[in-house]
Amino acid sequence: MNKYLTELIEVGLTLNEAKVYSCLLQKHTFTATEISQCCNVNRSRIYSVLESLINKGLCIEKLGKIRRFQAAAPDIAFDKLISEQNEKLRTLNSLPELLSPIYQSNTDNSSPLEFIEVYGTPSSIIKKHHTLELESKEIVLSFCKSPYAMSNDLDIHKEQEESMKTGVVFKSIFEVEKDDIEFFARRMKNFEDQGEEIKVAYHLPIKLHVFDNHTVMFSMINQVNPDQNLTYMVIEHSDLAETLITTFYKYWGEALTVSEFLKKENIIL
Repeated sequence: MNKYLTELIEVGLTLNEAKVYSCLLQKHTFTATEISQCCNVNRSRIYSVLESLINKGLCIEKLGKIRRFQAAAPDIAFDKLISEQNEKLRTLNSLPELLSPIYQSNTDNSSPLEFIEVYGTPSSIIKKHHTLELESKEIVLSFCKSPYAMSNDLDIHKEQEESMKTGVVFKSIFEVEKDDIEFFARRMKNFEDQGEEIKVAYHLPIKLHVFDNHTVMFSMINQVNPDQNLTYMVIEHSDLAETLITTFYKYWGEALTVSEFLKKENIIL
């Protein structure tokens, strides 16, 4: 019986409906109790399943002192379902022509805020950031500071690595993490060794990423509880990107190289 369940479910039956109909095919008539035992569907639910099958034309109720049920012959039973599916298909085929004029009439009325996206969970932030990295063609500029949505690993992540293999340049300024400065120094050295251009600053005003010359991603941190509310905005706007690129290079010119930072903090790796 089980080999038919998948096919029955694929044409629109629920699992219980598929199990009951498959059971009904095995004998001329069944009582509800027999059906429940045959297909292991809870007795309290069997009548609702049978009623649904009757409505779909797959089951016939035999009236009498004891209610009995039998399967409708498959070569007849599925005519109703086929007819319903064909009607749905005809409706589906007509929808593009029906709805396209409505869509086209609104294309010139888009909101000026449509180029702004907001992400408020670590998983959504990471997914969007990785997508923008992989879509970049030339350069990614970053201000990096805690709290991080992404992991605090010693190695660059695979999406950045894949993007770098295509020739994309990654330049990042990291704010010093003073609570574990030696681990921070080791991360910076590892990132640099893996091909990322790294500099270090003792203060950054914001977490920021600029992708090529058109998309920016920056954090909006809750100043009262910064560890509890991490929100990122993504804006596609070339003028804003140009402004933030200028800001990035101002900080880049003032930041320390990794070797300068190690020397300043007297750290030997």
